Amino acid sequence: MNLQSNLKTKVWIYGIMVLISLIFTTQQAADYRIYVAAGRVMVDEKANPFLDEDMIETEPDGKITPHAQYRYAPIFGIALYPISLLPKQVYIFLWLFFNVFLLYKSVLLFREFFSELKSDTKLFGITAIVTLVLGIRFWGQNLQLGQTTILLVFLSVYALHLSRKNKPVLAGLMLALAIVTKIMPLLLIGYFIYRKDFKTPIFTIIFTVLLVYLPALIVGFDYNNFLIQEWYNIINPANKEYTLETKTGIYNLSAFIFAYFTEMPDDKITGNRNILSLSYEVAGILTNIIRGALILFTLYFVRSLPFKAAKSSVHVFWEFGYICLAFPLVFPAQNKYSFYYILPALFFIAYYMVKRYKTEGGLRGIPMKILVPMGLYFIITTLTSSNIIGKYWYDQTQFYKVITFGIIALIVAYAQLKPSMLNTHQPENNQ
Repeated sequence: MNLQSNLKTKVWIYGIMVLISLIFTTQQAADYRIYVAAGRVMVDEKANPFLDEDMIETEPDGKITPHAQYRYAPIFGIALYPISLLPKQVYIFLWLFFNVFLLYKSVLLFREFFSELKSDTKLFGITAIVTLVLGIRFWGQNLQLGQTTILLVFLSVYALHLSRKNKPVLAGLMLALAIVTKIMPLLLIGYFIYRKDFKTPIFTIIFTVLLVYLPALIVGFDYNNFLIQEWYNIINPANKEYTLETKTGIYNLSAFIFAYFTEMPDDKITGNRNILSLSYEVAGILTNIIRGALILFTLYFVRSLPFKAAKSSVHVFWEFGYICLAFPLVFPAQNKYSFYYILPALFFIAYYMVKRYKTEGGLRGIPMKILVPMGLYFIITTLTSSNIIGKYWYDQTQFYKVITFGIIALIVAYAQLKPSMLNTHQPENNQ
């Protein structure tokens, strides 16, 4: 009977995954099509996908399609080349289904850090649903645009899980795959070193170098070196586009500070939003100070000197959740979809809230210090979709970087949680 029930559950889950993938296939996954086109440009044309003018894709049916600039590691686009030979709607569906599958597997992976959730299927199921509802704006945005953040989060947390299982070779490979997809997870090397895992970073570096130079076997050593240099020119944090981010859809710390403390214009919307008129230089210094403070705030979560292992798997997940949460704020050029990185933090909060709701008799059992900022987070980040408030007001939320306020509210809630608070018998102060 249990076997039959599990089979039915899996059929339902995979059916929902296929349905979600089919729904989002109609959105055409624009960014994923850029990655596929870049593979064709590099393999077939030996052109430069990091230039707008070279991103002209010749599809298998002979159709010529211009695309936006490619911004990922050369190996990522080249690895997708075989997929590009499939019909467009087929490879778009496959990419979306792969991402929905990774979203599902990520939530299952989160459970591995909590012994109670591994034994209590119902509690885990409700926690998973609450997590997905809280993060729907961001995982939906990733599917709509065909982005890579779902893959990055899975690989990052899987590397952490493998490291905890004393499998540094596989952990290093997973983290290397994340880094060559998008450079952001590179900072996690520092985390592993801090937590006295020196083997995972070593294997990460080895695999990253191998993966970066692997395309030379396909496109040639000289051309691959050229692509690596062009890629570095794109991701170099000293680029002017990362210091003065005027794009409407950018929500990281740099864009937020410059929007509210300088007279920097928006690239699409006109209006006044700045509360101060600092120079760009002063605003840049202020941004770096706050960016440094966010990074140093990691010490609040790790709660130990360097080169010491974490106290428990729950503590590991809690501190890792904050690191992931801070990523989109600290790094330049982060759009809405980048905030999918908050999913581990949302899972931790969801687990806590579901437990409190269950054991303390409803919403009243959840402290207001958690409930209020989480309510603000959800309203600001999720209920401000253009499908809900209309295009005009949605444009205003972009102009005023409203989503960043929601992430700040989430940090306020998350910082007040502690691993010990997941124990329902643990007394809580200042509720």
